[in-house]
Amino acid sequence: MQKTIVVLGMHRSATSLVACGLHQEISMGDDLLPASGSNPRGHFEDRHFVRMNDRILSAAGGSWDRPPSRQGILGVGERFSDQIQSTLDLASSGKEIWGFKDPRTTLTVPLYLPFLQNPHFVCCFRDPDQVARSLQRRNGFPLEKGLRLAAIYNRRLLTFLSDFTGQWHEPPSGS
Repeated sequence: MQKTIVVLGMHRSATSLVACGLHQEISMGDDLLPASGSNPRGHFEDRHFVRMNDRILSAAGGSWDRPPSRQGILGVGERFSDQIQSTLDLASSGKEIWGFKDPRTTLTVPLYLPFLQNPHFVCCFRDPDQVARSLQRRNGFPLEKGLRLAAIYNRRLLTFLSDFTGQWHEPPSGS
């Protein structure tokens, strides 16, 4: 049975570090973004997922640093179903275990979930103050904006995990 590993977490929360470690054993993508000054070992993000997530967030009226509402993202989901399925099929083709990482997926993961084969989630949380300071250095964001973004991403991730575990791991009746 195929297994899909999805790395979730806010930008600057060590998602690249985790994906780098995973990439030593499984494919994290065939068209990875190159290393950069802020991620000298690489981002370990497949361009197809980055583009897909950017299009979803834009259609919902936002971007990674201006997250649209969860309802806004869910509202555009149907428009992207075929594209999500195609992106997943392309990325997983011929692989028993594979994965992907893009921090934006923390916002869009509910749209991917119906199409994932045997999903396993690796979630990265980092002190919001450290995330905000890292975003300040990398993007020039005021600390308040970084803290607000970290709160939004962490809240969405926790909501998703709560929904996911409730959907997939119902306790036995009588518990």
